[in-house]
Amino acid sequence: MNVRKKNAKEREYDQAELNKAKYDLAEEAVKFAQEFAECDGDVFYSTYKEFSNKAWYYEREKENSAMPSVGDTWDWENKVCGAYRYRDI
Repeated sequence: MNVRKKNAKEREYDQAELNKAKYDLAEEAVKFAQEFAECDGDVFYSTYKEFSNKAWYYEREKENSAMPSVGDTWDWENKVCGAYRYRDI
């Protein structure tokens, strides 16, 4: 498998994706908090799931951004991103 260090464009793409995930998580947190306050501590399951999904997405983007290398396929143990993540940049 060909493995190389991420280039500047790939690191910029990672940062943009991380910022987007962070923004989406913050927006969902506001919705969750508002519903929690309006419903006296109760929230709809769908609201909880949306918040949970955004948190998971943010954590995944943090992991992806921290991977220093790019290869043909993903290798989580060796911190290698799959090259197809960057095909659209």
